[in-house]
Amino acid sequence: MSHSACNQPTCATVVEGRVSICPKCGGPMRSVGESPARAILLLICGLSLAIGMAVVYFKLVPSMLNPGVEAADGSSYTGTAEQARLFLTLFAAVFVFGLVAIANGIFMLVTRRQSKVFVVVTLGLAAVLMVLAFLGIRSAKEDEPPRVYRTY
Repeated sequence: MSHSACNQPTCATVVEGRVSICPKCGGPMRSVGESPARAILLLICGLSLAIGMAVVYFKLVPSMLNPGVEAADGSSYTGTAEQARLFLTLFAAVFVFGLVAIANGIFMLVTRRQSKVFVVVTLGLAAVLMVLAFLGIRSAKEDEPPRVYRTY
């Protein structure tokens, strides 16, 4: 079952079937019926993110929670405890982003349409990820030794 939605943000009327002109405002309409390929791609990306971040998270937690102490596998985290918490929060946020992608993909497969709620949640999570990544990069750069530049 396909639907058409008005492209005008102030109208956003949705009608059944393929319609090119909005019956409410006269603006252009777009088809809303989603292809399953997009939903499957979202599902695969979400699964990859969620599984990958879960593995990374649980592999790094022992060493990151004890900075400077050698873990059982021989690894050692040299950053600060604050940096470790920030990076682990970033990993958890990417994991949640993957879970939202999985839920969005399942929703799109079942309903053949995209949810505005998922779009807003995804954009909000993307903003949170950007802020956390910026903070993580800034925090890591603060602890770098000063660089010496030579001019010849």
